[in-house]
Amino acid sequence: MNKILITLAIGLTTVSSIFANGTKEESVASSTKKAFEGETLTVSTWGYNMDILQENLFTPFEEEYGCKIVLETGNNSSRFTKMVARKDNPVVDVVQFAGDWTYKAAEAGIIQPYDESIITNLSSIMDSAKDPNGNKYGVGYAIGNLSLAYRADKVDEVTSWRDLLRADASGYVAIPQLTTTYGPYLIYMLTKAYTGDFKDLEVGWEKLEELAPSLVTAYSKSSELNSLIAQEEVYLAPFSNFSWGALSQTGLDLVSVIPEEGLVGSFSVVSVAANTKKEELANLYINHLISYDVQLAEAMDLVDSPVRNDIDLPEEIGSQLCYGDELIDSLNFFDQAETAELMPNWIDRWNEIFTK
Repeated sequence: MNKILITLAIGLTTVSSIFANGTKEESVASSTKKAFEGETLTVSTWGYNMDILQENLFTPFEEEYGCKIVLETGNNSSRFTKMVARKDNPVVDVVQFAGDWTYKAAEAGIIQPYDESIITNLSSIMDSAKDPNGNKYGVGYAIGNLSLAYRADKVDEVTSWRDLLRADASGYVAIPQLTTTYGPYLIYMLTKAYTGDFKDLEVGWEKLEELAPSLVTAYSKSSELNSLIAQEEVYLAPFSNFSWGALSQTGLDLVSVIPEEGLVGSFSVVSVAANTKKEELANLYINHLISYDVQLAEAMDLVDSPVRNDIDLPEEIGSQLCYGDELIDSLNFFDQAETAELMPNWIDRWNEIFTK
C-alpha cells in the first residue's frame, strides 16, 4: 500500500511538474507579447506586394509580439521628405529605404543606429549586409542588382556594358533616369567598360553623351521599362533584378546576362527611425525581417532576394532572383557618400545632355 502511494505520489509530482513547466513556458510567451500588447509600430515602406508582405512579414510579427503594424507607404523620395518634415515630432518607428536613401537619411538625422544586442539574426546574414552604410544606421535585408537584358532575336549577343552603344541596338535602348536607385551607377559601369576601372568618370559621361541620341527613353520606373519591352519598343536595357519575373512572362526571347565588367549591386536597407518611442520593437522588427522564415518566404514568393547565408532555393526560384555565387561575386557596390557628393553636379550635367 505504501509502495502504491509512493508511486502515485511520484506520478502526480511528474504530472504536476509537466503542467507547471507548460504554464511557465506559456507565461513567458504571454509576458513577451504583453510587453507590446496594444502598441502600434509604424513602418515606412514601399507600397508594392502588400498582400504577400502581410502574409509573410506583418501578420507573423503582430502575432508574435501582440502589437499592430501601421504602414506609411510611398517611394523613397516622398517618404524621406515626410520624415524630414516631422523630424521634431516623428511618426515613423522603422523605415525601409534603398541604400542611397539610407545614407541621405543618416545625414538628415532621421534614423539612428540599430541595437545589435536585439538583432540576433545578424550573425546569419552576409557580412556586407550587416552594416552597408556604416555606423550601424541600417541592415541590408534584401540584395538586388542592375543587370542587362536583351532580345536575342533582335540583337547580337551582349557581353559588356559597351554594347549599349552598339549600332545594331541603336534606337531600341533604354536606360534608368539618373535620379532612380541605379541611375548614377550607369556612369560607373560605362567608365569601367571603356577604361577597365572606375577612376576616370569623365569617360562614363562622354559615353553617355554618345548614347543619348539613340535612346528610346530614360525610364523612371521599372514598370515603364517592362511595358516598353513588352510593346517591342526596347531591345536592350539595364534592368533591376526584381523586374525579371515580369519580363520573363512577356513570351519574348529575352536573355539576362552578367557582363564582363560585372553588375551593380545594392541593398534594400531597414533602419530604426530617430527618436522613436518604440526602439525595442523597431529593433525586433528588423530581427524578424532577416529571420529564416521571413527571408525564405519572401524569396519563394519572388518578392526579395535573401541576404541570409543559410537559404537554399530551388533553381527555378533562384534563377529569378539576385542569388547564387556567380552572380553575387559579380556585384559592384559603390560608396554612397561619394555618389551623394557628386549628384548635384551630375543632375546638372544630365539635364544639359537630355535637353539638347
